[in-house]
Amino acid sequence: MWRLGFFFYEIAFGLLSVFIPLYVVTPAIGGSVVNLGIMTSAALLFSIPASFFWGYICDRTRRYKQYILLSFISATVLLYLFTLATDVFMFIILYIIMAVLHVAHEAPKNVLIAEHYSREDWGKSYALYEGFTEIGWLIGLLVGLLASTIALSSNHLLFLCSGLNLVAFVLSIFLVADPLLIFERRLVSIEKRLITPIAA
Repeated sequence: MWRLGFFFYEIAFGLLSVFIPLYVVTPAIGGSVVNLGIMTSAALLFSIPASFFWGYICDRTRRYKQYILLSFISATVLLYLFTLATDVFMFIILYIIMAVLHVAHEAPKNVLIAEHYSREDWGKSYALYEGFTEIGWLIGLLVGLLASTIALSSNHLLFLCSGLNLVAFVLSIFLVADPLLIFERRLVSIEKRLITPIAA
């Protein structure tokens, strides 16, 4: 059940994957294909060290749920702020911030999978998570296609995506819980320490 929030989160980002490139080049933002390339490249560049940071900080604090909630609520707020962006530079800045905060849920999600299931079930659990959330992504793509055919306004689409992230946030408040003990990953770490000297 804890995956349900991630499902709605992925619907929003599936829709955004269709919408954002089209939105950047609209007269409302006044961007170009070059601006789009700069924006996506910068977002990827900043999200790489951010992934390491979020992974490090959630392991240091032993708190995982709060970073998932941070990722979901920040996307909710930033997508609303997108509707207030009046030029391409402001839009790019907001998009980069969203990309940095977007990856905050990745490392905690991996810990939840690792700690909610035994080591033997990790592969199946990851596959189940990916399959479930990819269905959400696909639904988002289909919603984006439908929205383009009925000419839904840009602001309405952004409000929709913001609302989907808010649903993900609220669901995760109730459905996601931090593991009581970090056991499975610690067990793997101990095994590696024991096996490495033997192998050497």
